[in-house]
Amino acid sequence: MNRKASFNELAVVLMGLSEDEQLALVDCPEELKKFVGDLVLQIVQNTFFVPLSDNEVLEKLSETTLNWRKLAVELAYTGPVVWKVKEGFTLKAHAPKAGPCYENFQYLLDWDIQNDEPTKDSLAFWVPRLVTGSKSNNVEGQIAILAELRQRFGLPDHHLSSFGSASLDSGLILAHFKRTGERTPLNGEWVRTNSLHADGYRLNLGAFGADGLRCDRWDWGGGERSPSIGCFPLGVELV
Repeated sequence: MNRKASFNELAVVLMGLSEDEQLALVDCPEELKKFVGDLVLQIVQNTFFVPLSDNEVLEKLSETTLNWRKLAVELAYTGPVVWKVKEGFTLKAHAPKAGPCYENFQYLLDWDIQNDEPTKDSLAFWVPRLVTGSKSNNVEGQIAILAELRQRFGLPDHHLSSFGSASLDSGLILAHFKRTGERTPLNGEWVRTNSLHADGYRLNLGAFGADGLRCDRWDWGGGERSPSIGCFPLGVELV
């Protein structure tokens, strides 16, 4: 899972520099090392979601990880099913910096959003696929589908029990996009979240096209059904 910089990638970066810039790197190696070190620190501080391989997960969660892998196989997904999440990621302040968001989410800065606290240090068990049968279903129906999956795959009671906050879901979506280039939910569809606008409408994320991930709101009561709105499988373990 650990990405390595290849010689060819480094060569491309060097070739993009002017001759004077290349000479500056050669003449000032200590300054270059300090600059790169500061850059690495900055990247680490601003990285909130890190994918884990199945064997990197805590041993006490190995059975849970195995069962999530089985769920992922059913949803035709082979990538990471566990992400290490750092505290502090928010929909308004961090999502636009994490990846392409429609209008940089400027239009929702004045929204009064509830049920959307910053992320906490945790492990997020997540498959970036809408659950089979969750579209064209209301909130109650989607929760029932998640409960059936939880029982069938032998997952903990607090897994597949909610849709996740807009902050957590957007962070996972954009981290997955950064890793793979895949825009999920697929096919321009939407995923329901637990977050609510103060006017009583539920936030959804999706229509992730060339202009970025979108955030919109629908009836918070969950009575609405849409062929393009589903839910992700999600479970969170605080660490």
